Amino acid sequence: MRRGIVWVQGMLIFVAVGLVVAFFASGMLAPGRQASRTPSAEPSVQSPPAVGDQKPGVPAVPVSEHETWPHEPVENPDRQLDVKASNPSVQLPVALGDDLTPYWQQSLNWQPCGSALCATMKVPLDWDNPGKAALDIKVTKAPSENPTKGPLFVNPGGPGIEGGTFATNLGSDKWKGYDIIAWDPRGSGESTHVQCGTTEQTDKAYFADGTPDDEAEKTALNDVWAAFARECREASGELLDHISTIENVRDLDLLRFLTGAEKLNYLGVSYGTFIGAMYAELFPERTGHLVLDSAMDITNEGEVSQAEGFELALGLYADWCAGEGSCSLGNSRDEVISRINSFLHGLDAKPLKVGDRQVTQGQGANGIALFLYSGKEAYPGLTQLLDSAMNGDGRVILKASDLLSGRAENGWETVAYAFPAIRCVDQPDAGVAATEEARKKVAEKAPVFGGNMGSELVCERWTANSAPNLKLTGKGAAPILVVGATGDSATPYQQAVTMAKQLESGHLLTYDGPGHGSVTSGNACVDETVTAYFEDGTLPEDGKTCS
Repeated sequence: MRRGIVWVQGMLIFVAVGLVVAFFASGMLAPGRQASRTPSAEPSVQSPPAVGDQKPGVPAVPVSEHETWPHEPVENPDRQLDVKASNPSVQLPVALGDDLTPYWQQSLNWQPCGSALCATMKVPLDWDNPGKAALDIKVTKAPSENPTKGPLFVNPGGPGIEGGTFATNLGSDKWKGYDIIAWDPRGSGESTHVQCGTTEQTDKAYFADGTPDDEAEKTALNDVWAAFARECREASGELLDHISTIENVRDLDLLRFLTGAEKLNYLGVSYGTFIGAMYAELFPERTGHLVLDSAMDITNEGEVSQAEGFELALGLYADWCAGEGSCSLGNSRDEVISRINSFLHGLDAKPLKVGDRQVTQGQGANGIALFLYSGKEAYPGLTQLLDSAMNGDGRVILKASDLLSGRAENGWETVAYAFPAIRCVDQPDAGVAATEEARKKVAEKAPVFGGNMGSELVCERWTANSAPNLKLTGKGAAPILVVGATGDSATPYQQAVTMAKQLESGHLLTYDGPGHGSVTSGNACVDETVTAYFEDGTLPEDGKTCS
């Protein structure tokens, strides 16, 4: 499976930046920095610079001429590529024109939106056929009082997480001289976004049994995800065919141009590292200071799965728990892990009732995983969650699972639909049978998370084909700082090592600690190192480790 990621049931990977902060205000959290001032109530219009020889959003080397990874095995035979929408709910804005010129000539009209400024950017639905239709892209700016360095673009991950909250949490005082600018990638947030079925239909997919025990359960899992894919196509129409990271990065380059930035200065966390690596591949001559934190696997090796990352993080928690006199889960690492595993397995036969809902095996593992995105500050909250769930109260663990999956009180957040839509066009897959075999192998290496989360079959039954699987080397790009944490649960440390190695200008900074998102962890060493790079281009010494 491409890039070594095992996509597990109910797991919107890389979502923790922002969600962990939203849960258990007592004891969990390291809130982001809020913008400290309210921007002017007067709207401002930012006119684009002259295009000249630069073609914003158009790589100097066409996408089709970039090297791709070989597909092994062959393309998935189970995708439903013949499914079309009859009356999609998503209404695509009218194209600005038959070529790209009107997109380059548009102005950004910044309006106050809470503690930030917001604008809408038009991008072509299909960059290679700009006259077909357009998309609206929501842009958020935390303005600096003295923006001498111009914009610093940020993305919190997902894929499919809206960017505005991340920008305002960082605030304009995080790195001196920068306006902090984020965007909701195409298909997500307040941009033209993916829509799927009803809440009830989505519940059936995300809460399906991802660890089938017999042929009937295997068939049911396959059928529910096939239905979900058809529901997304019916609601979203042609948007599903134009939602890849390649297209997102072309949007980002247009945004860079419209904000007057000659080079892209950028912080990407989690999936945001894939955006940054893709930008360096397609627009190496336009890269400035890129920091890629908590790296996705951009290789074609498949050596480290996400489930193994969570298994590692669970072991660190178990060590802490066993050493705490107040932790009731066991007196040794093995005892704590065994008790958690037994609890999750028990949910397969007897889910916890929570009102008219229930906590299944996959949801239970999902709820635990949310707490493992953070570091030791989340451990007491995780202990409380486990104590209450093991004593029959599933409210907290269900809430945690919902937060990670994107389920709100009144339905599903847009990330629940954008996430599968983006990743399913970003990766080839080998079909249903191959996924089942991969799940068994992962369960052997990660018995708690691989064995209890199971598999989702959304990409295996998706209705759109995969985008080109580019080999990302960023040849010709400026130095790129890759940051990885040794105890990262969602993006295992080895992925940062391999990203820094594969990117020709990659430079690795190691944080020896737990948690997902080192730059926002509050570690002084990491903060100082990243600040030095953003503010004056100073790279750390080769092999630097922060602890």
